[in-house]
Amino acid sequence: MAKYLIVNADDYGIAASVSQGIREAHQRGVVTSTTVMIGMDDAAGAVQQAIQETPDLALGLHLVTAGKAMKPVLPPDQIPTLVRPDGLFYDNPAWGEHATSFNRDEMIREINAQFERFVAVANKLPTHIDSHYHAAYFHPASVEAMRALALKHNLPMRHDRGVGQSVLEGIQHPVSFHELDHDQPIEVLLGFLRTLPDGEIVELCCHPGYSNDTLFDVDSWTTVREIEVAYLTDPRVQAVIASEQITLCNFEVFKR
Repeated sequence: MAKYLIVNADDYGIAASVSQGIREAHQRGVVTSTTVMIGMDDAAGAVQQAIQETPDLALGLHLVTAGKAMKPVLPPDQIPTLVRPDGLFYDNPAWGEHATSFNRDEMIREINAQFERFVAVANKLPTHIDSHYHAAYFHPASVEAMRALALKHNLPMRHDRGVGQSVLEGIQHPVSFHELDHDQPIEVLLGFLRTLPDGEIVELCCHPGYSNDTLFDVDSWTTVREIEVAYLTDPRVQAVIASEQITLCNFEVFKR
């Protein structure tokens, strides 16, 4: 039986250097899909670059409700319970400390605004939905909004570890979620690829990119992203994928 692997690069649009690394990991490597942080300053331009330069790179939506220097799409004064006094989302652990006071309607409006911004910029629906820091999976209002969008538009969602199966009820999703570990040697990745289950769709999440001075302002992962570019473009990875007869795909596989 066939083995199916989605290799999704998170954080597209967080910085131009990260977006470049993701596109290169698609062009020269095994990345098939990416999810866009549509509220970031570089996101709109990066989406247009992907459409023009890497048309086969699937574009999903990376919903942001938390993170270092992460901006909402809506004006901060319209979602005051979701943001810090400086208008940015809370980072960990402050996000968890404030989550119980997040206003339900504000959260739903912000999630919908991110979705609408993506559609306006890309001129198409995202291929799927997931979330930065997985945070949107852990607040009832953002889960409600994500599910509503996925069901309305027949979009898959990430099978996020640690969440109840009810979050994904009625929504298509990979059978499992795994994350590339850049702290481990590449042999760990090769071993993972050799153990993919027959007949199942699995997601491998990754965070490739290149570092630059501005990235330090918004991201704690900087030069380690370059390790992931190296892993994802390594000929040994592509050789194992070929020898194991793994079909690389993106979330549009659920429409077939």
